[in-house]
Amino acid sequence: MTNSSIAGSASDQSKTKIDPHRAPSVAIVILTWENYEEITKCLDSIQSITYPDYRVIVVDNGSKDGSIERLQSEYSWCEFVLNEENKGFAKGNNAGISYALDTEAEYVLLLNDDTIVTQDFLQPLVNAMQTYDNVAAVGGVNLHADSGEVHNAGYAFHPWIAAKGELYRKPKESEPYSVDYVQSCLILLNPDFLAEHGLLNENYFLGMEDVDLAWKARENGWKVLTAPDSRIRHHVGETSTRSPFSSYHKMRNKLQFGAENLSLPCRMPLYLTIMADTVYLVLLWSVTGGFDKIRTTMLGAYDHFRDAEFRDYNELTN
Repeated sequence: MTNSSIAGSASDQSKTKIDPHRAPSVAIVILTWENYEEITKCLDSIQSITYPDYRVIVVDNGSKDGSIERLQSEYSWCEFVLNEENKGFAKGNNAGISYALDTEAEYVLLLNDDTIVTQDFLQPLVNAMQTYDNVAAVGGVNLHADSGEVHNAGYAFHPWIAAKGELYRKPKESEPYSVDYVQSCLILLNPDFLAEHGLLNENYFLGMEDVDLAWKARENGWKVLTAPDSRIRHHVGETSTRSPFSSYHKMRNKLQFGAENLSLPCRMPLYLTIMADTVYLVLLWSVTGGFDKIRTTMLGAYDHFRDAEFRDYNELTN
C-alpha cells in the first residue's frame, strides 16, 4: 500500500469532534527502515497495551533487506504503508500520518521503531489531549532502554543559542505541563492542528521536525505538553556518538530552522552561536580523529545555502 497524498490530506480534515465519554481511535504510526530486530520488540510490546481503541500503521521507508516482507508475514494485525525509497523521517512519517487521517483516525501517534512501550503509556497522552484546550501535541517521559533512567521529560528550546534543546531530566510536575517541544519518537498529534498548519516539515530529512512543529504551534496559540504518566523506553542516540550522517543534518536543520522561523535580525545571533559551536566541534573532532564529521558538517552548511537536494546516506558515510 502506497500513499502519495500527504499535504492535502491534513488540510481537508474537518474539526475533530470526539465524544468525551469514549476512547477516541488512535492510529500508531511507526516508521522503519531495515531495522527488523528492534521494530519486532516494539510491536510485541504494543500488543500488551491496555488502551481500547488503537491500530498500528507500519511505514517502511524503502527497505531492501527483506525485513518488510517478514514484518508483513509475522504481524498481519498491522497495516502497512510502503514508501518506494528512503524519504527521511519527516516525509516518511507523513505518508503514514496522511494514511491515518484518510482512514478516519481521531488522533495520530508517532512512535519510533526502537522504543518499548508500557501497557498504560497511551491513555495519559489521550487524557492530556482531551483535557486541555488547543493542544497540538503531547509527549511523555522517555527512559533509557537499558538503565530505565529518565533521558528526557520534554525540552526547553533556545533558538538563538545554536538552536539547542535543553532536556528536562525529570518531570516538572505531576500533571501534564507545557514544554517548548517533545521528541517525535513519542508524540500524539491533534488532527485539528495538522489541518491548520500541515504535517511534518519535509525540509528536514532527519531531526528537528519536532522542534519546528512545536515552534509553529506555540507561535499560533497552540500548546505542546508532556504527560508525566506516559513512559516508554528508547534507544537514544547521544551527541558523543554523532555520526557523519547526523552531523550533516544537524547543521542543515539549524540553518533551515532559522531561515524559516526567524527574522533576519534574529538570525544573526543564531548564526554567531552556530559558528562558535562549530569551531568547538571542529577542534574536538580534529583531536579525536573525526575528520569525516568535519567534512559533513561543512557540507551541511554548503548545501543549505545552495538549497541543494539532501545528499545520499552512502555519500555522507563513505
